[in-house]
Amino acid sequence: MSAPESLRLTVNAGPHARLNTPCYLPLPAGTELPDVVALVAGKTRLPGQVERGPDGRRLHFILDRLSAGQSKVFRIQAGAGSPSCGVGLRKGKGSVSVAINGQLFTRYLHQPDLARPYLSPITGPDGVEMTRRIEKRGTPGYDHAHHRSVWVAHGLVNGTDNWSEEEGHGRTVHQDFEAMTSGPVTAAIAERCEWVTAAGRRILNEDRNIRFYALPESMRCVDFTITLKTGEDAVLFGDTKEGGMLSVRVNPQINAPAGTIENSFGGVNEDETWGKRAHWCDYSGTIDGVHAGIAILDHPRNLGHPVYWHVRNYGLMTANSFGVSHFEPESGKRGDWVMPAQSDVTFRYRLYVHAGDAARGRVREAYHDYVNPPHCSVASEG
Repeated sequence: MSAPESLRLTVNAGPHARLNTPCYLPLPAGTELPDVVALVAGKTRLPGQVERGPDGRRLHFILDRLSAGQSKVFRIQAGAGSPSCGVGLRKGKGSVSVAINGQLFTRYLHQPDLARPYLSPITGPDGVEMTRRIEKRGTPGYDHAHHRSVWVAHGLVNGTDNWSEEEGHGRTVHQDFEAMTSGPVTAAIAERCEWVTAAGRRILNEDRNIRFYALPESMRCVDFTITLKTGEDAVLFGDTKEGGMLSVRVNPQINAPAGTIENSFGGVNEDETWGKRAHWCDYSGTIDGVHAGIAILDHPRNLGHPVYWHVRNYGLMTANSFGVSHFEPESGKRGDWVMPAQSDVTFRYRLYVHAGDAARGRVREAYHDYVNPPHCSVASEG
């Protein structure tokens, strides 16, 4: 068991330059730290946040800057790091508001009358709204009413349409929040949901974890961990393009070709990105005079990685693992997937909001921050 003052944290950037990179590491058994610590290296003083979970304690921090191939050693001290408001959560009736450094970033909406929970709005650089505002069905020019900002859905689950909001559609029903944590570095929502038929019969259970980080206003990121669990019966995820385990409908001001779609292979706009597999996909353009973008990053551990993208010039961007016959009709393949009874599968994504286009916003680098993070270790001094 070690006191904070006797511990040091070593961070190695690896082959990638790091800038405002969310990091975490499991703490050795017996390590005693307060919930908030300071990470000190010379004149640099960063906040650290300790979380307790079923697998032990984790230390979360945001690495401000580190060149490729370089290492940095921090002393872990009791007390806060640099002044920061961090990430705060506030529960309301059917919603959770998320504020980063005192400014509203988004709201998580889960009212019982909704077809499924979603995040809206997503606030980007200079306070612009990165996603389409929610309007009433029938509003002129408002297509695809089920495209609700940022959401999770699939259109063929044991034959049930849990994608649209048309007659007979399925639903994802909020059950409970198992945990909500917040602090100077990160905040997280742990939620239980049920996917049900139009008649209310349960198809599967979902454990959803959404994590937010106290990054500068010019960049934001949200981590989604979506674990689906079957009961006594197997569940068929059908081959359809109508779905996305993570989906975004962008602000109409950046619909292509006024805005730009770009993927990890350099494909540009719908003709070069729709139905293509890629490690990430980005949508960027000018919103109220501010050039900004929003990307979905696909984790290598996901089913079918790199994922197919159901992405359209009119503003839709979804990570779709199952619509193979639509995306590659000439292959003769199908993407139907049977999830066995009494089993589970986890999907992981990072939503990344940035200034500028994909290049200026460092989406490529942000992807490596997500899937190839810095190597971190904690040891006692001396």
